[in-house]
Amino acid sequence: MDLNIRRVQSSDLEDVNEISRHVWEGHDYVPSAAAQWVQDSKCHFYGVELDGHVVAVGNLHLIENGRVGWMEGLRVHPDYRRRGLASELTSFIVKRGEELGVEPLRYTTNVGNDASLRLAKKFGFKRVVTLAVAWLSKQKANSMPLGYPQIRKFGAKKVCSFLDADSRLVPRRILFYDWKASDVSCENLLEIGKTHEFYAALKNERIDSMSLGSAGQEGNRPWRSFTIYASDRHGFLAQLSHCTGVALKKGANLIACTFQLRFERTLKARFSDPEEYDGTRMILLQKQIRARRQLSDSHGQRG
Repeated sequence: MDLNIRRVQSSDLEDVNEISRHVWEGHDYVPSAAAQWVQDSKCHFYGVELDGHVVAVGNLHLIENGRVGWMEGLRVHPDYRRRGLASELTSFIVKRGEELGVEPLRYTTNVGNDASLRLAKKFGFKRVVTLAVAWLSKQKANSMPLGYPQIRKFGAKKVCSFLDADSRLVPRRILFYDWKASDVSCENLLEIGKTHEFYAALKNERIDSMSLGSAGQEGNRPWRSFTIYASDRHGFLAQLSHCTGVALKKGANLIACTFQLRFERTLKARFSDPEEYDGTRMILLQKQIRARRQLSDSHGQRG
């Protein structure tokens, strides 16, 4: 298929809004991010133009000093679906990532997003980590587990030293936040710390649990997003209680919580009203590029 795939411009933002109007009942995050993607030199925001309008979009965001290509915001207008536009745009963005020299390409998706998972398989993306995500409403403050250490706020540099001393807390050393992910490094933690707060509890001077959270707004309704890592269920419940308290203190009674799968049953047991809990799972997908190309080059040299 010969398509006009080009950079999205500020003049296309009305088309982007029209695409997103049909996503998540009009609550899509892309319209609020698109203007920044157009202006950010680290973003390669592309669209498919048909019939004089941009009808499909996707962003390639270079993070971690350009080492990682983060793919996000793939959207197709409902009137133009089932034409292979998502596949063509994904192919274009993957090739662009290769040209830019990223090592891995990554993105996250909902475990129930079959179309996204089919694209991942088609283009050689592998599942790396699966986490649980829950939206919690009608929250109230809960007491901390008895005897659990105090949870305190720490700066990014201190959290980095904790995680360097004990790498077991964060699986694969990939840190999740707001449906995004970064490798654990001081540089990345400092960048995340510009928008997120870190809270941790120590046992015998070693990190036992940690959460990172940020605030958001949906219309006039404030909400809070946080991710929890813990050594056991006691640490998980302590962080959950702490994060709920922080959210309520900041006037947010809608909470998005990301956490390890092994704590799903623990969290669900806290809610007797189904309206208080709405859960899914998030998958991190990755396509390794640079290492594969270097291996191919070395084989060629041997020949």
